[in-house]
Amino acid sequence: MQATALPPFSLLSPPSSFLQLPDVRIHFRVVGEGPPILLLHGLASSGIDWFPIAPALASRHRLILMDLRGHGHSSLAQAKGYGIETMAGDAWRLLEALAVDKPHVVGLSLGGCVALQMACQRPAALDRLVLANTFARLRSNGLLASRLIRLRRTLGNIDALAQVVATSLFNDPAVQAFAAERLRRNDMGAIRRTMAALALFDVRRRLSRIANPVLVLAGDRDRTVPSRCTEELAGGLPLARLHIIADAGHALPYDQPDAFVAAVRDFLPIP
Repeated sequence: MQATALPPFSLLSPPSSFLQLPDVRIHFRVVGEGPPILLLHGLASSGIDWFPIAPALASRHRLILMDLRGHGHSSLAQAKGYGIETMAGDAWRLLEALAVDKPHVVGLSLGGCVALQMACQRPAALDRLVLANTFARLRSNGLLASRLIRLRRTLGNIDALAQVVATSLFNDPAVQAFAAERLRRNDMGAIRRTMAALALFDVRRRLSRIANPVLVLAGDRDRTVPSRCTEELAGGLPLARLHIIADAGHALPYDQPDAFVAAVRDFLPIP
């Protein structure tokens, strides 16, 4: 299903909650009943941006929609506080505060990296992982390198950055406009430092230790994460299944929400 019209936020309107940590305040929402799923969003996004697929998943699962530090309604961190390991630590503390045991984790792009970091740290404390358009190490090809150069040139201007990112991720003009408006709400310093953390992220040598079942999802038109990175990720995980979703770019839940939900439901045990 192509996202030609955007569903209203009323489809997903659970109340906001906050967890105060030593250096940041983490915003999250909880919706649904059943086996828990921690949903981790992508760069310059937030937990509420799972709305295209959250209502369907919430019919069978308890969803924990977390805003990563420096994103959404979570507070900004110190300059050196945007590492992927630090974000994984925030997620562990949130799960502990909610008394959630062995959740599934679904992560998109940046969120998938955080999920991978969590699995590297404590694989036995998690159930299954769904990693969408994610990588163990982002190795750029020429096309991606040129896009990164464009991004770096816009990092001082939030309007320019929002437009570049929105047009790179989405094809539908309505979705591009919506995404650009959402992206403009972000703090430039937080985005810049998170991008730097992603550039340094590399867990390739630790993948073989992750014994969790993993579904690696990728859009066949993803222009952000090269297919070789996705294939390398799936190939390095002992119990991984690679599933390519047709006619989808980097923002899988927006481009093909029905296919995304179907793949996740098929992979997770029936409650």
